[in-house]
Amino acid sequence: KKKKMKKLSLLFAIILLNSCQPTIEPQQSNEDIASALKENAVILQNAILEQNLEVFNKYVDKNITFTTGDSNLSEFYNMGSDRFDLEQKAVWGEFELYDINVNLSPDSKTAVLTFYAKGDYTVGEGDSIDYSTRASSVWIATEKGWKIMHSNWAPFEGGTGIPE
Repeated sequence: KKKKMKKLSLLFAIILLNSCQPTIEPQQSNEDIASALKENAVILQNAILEQNLEVFNKYVDKNITFTTGDSNLSEFYNMGSDRFDLEQKAVWGEFELYDINVNLSPDSKTAVLTFYAKGDYTVGEGDSIDYSTRASSVWIATEKGWKIMHSNWAPFEGGTGIPE
């Protein structure tokens, strides 16, 4: 009877211990993370161009400063909702991000994206200006999803960035 009781106690302890273990969610593969980040970069950039604050806020975190440097090579600044109130000098015709590459940190919680952008814009009644830049951004995995922390843009191969 004692052996049976010990076996039951042991079985109960194992069941109890297993039930207390946190559920481990399956990790996304690096390929899935890279794919999602490429999509995030495009959506975020479109939100900025379209001044869509609701979508913009999905990819920024109020606790993480988002710094950026524009393709006109002006000083770095903090990018936030207050920038949406500024008058836009450029009126965009086309705008496209392409050749987006994602490099993940060893723990897959930080990512550096490198990419290019092309398109065209006008300023006032002026002629259309061809836009060509190379860029990078840094994204951080948070409890609320991937959030951008930094981006940097510069003219590419004789291209023109945005107006000052």
